[in-house]
Amino acid sequence: MNKVWTLALLLACATGAAAAPAPSDPAAVVGAFNASLLATMKEGKGLGLSGRTAKLLPLVKATHDMPAMTRLVAGPAWATTAPADKTALTDAFTRHSVVAYATNFASFDGQRFTVQPKVDMRGEDALVHAAIVAKDGTTPLNYRLHKTDGGWRIVDVYADGISQIAVQRAEFAGTIKAGGAAALAAKLNAGDEAKLAK
Repeated sequence: MNKVWTLALLLACATGAAAAPAPSDPAAVVGAFNASLLATMKEGKGLGLSGRTAKLLPLVKATHDMPAMTRLVAGPAWATTAPADKTALTDAFTRHSVVAYATNFASFDGQRFTVQPKVDMRGEDALVHAAIVAKDGTTPLNYRLHKTDGGWRIVDVYADGISQIAVQRAEFAGTIKAGGAAALAAKLNAGDEAKLAK
């Protein structure tokens, strides 16, 4: 068993794994995230959406650079956004991302994740090739990471080769144009609260 999967297994099995410091190896960060995500899926039905969201929130914060992802999603409008609105949108987008994970990875039916230990460097960024293998086929889930003071952090996920940041930026552009970051934060919060209340 290589160091990536050894670390992933330890993080998945340990209590409080989501709060553990991020490894220095980009592939290990992805492996640890996927292992903990899989562990949550195995408890998914019992936890429900709100339980899965609560469990995944610290995991996402520990492995993703959510402020950077929020800035990328907001686009050029970020430069003229007030600090308080930046904070509000980062908080809203973080929870929105966690709710999306909790919705899309809701239960376990024999799925497994694979992570290739070889990392492709794209300038200062790292691209980690991963996939989720299910009964109905394999879906590539590749991760782009960059280096932060706290180690490597995920800044984008490519599902079937499509950047999720690019998809969300296009999806949110109209709301930001009409009402800025505050309007998008309010929209995300309202939508997620409605989902979690069900």
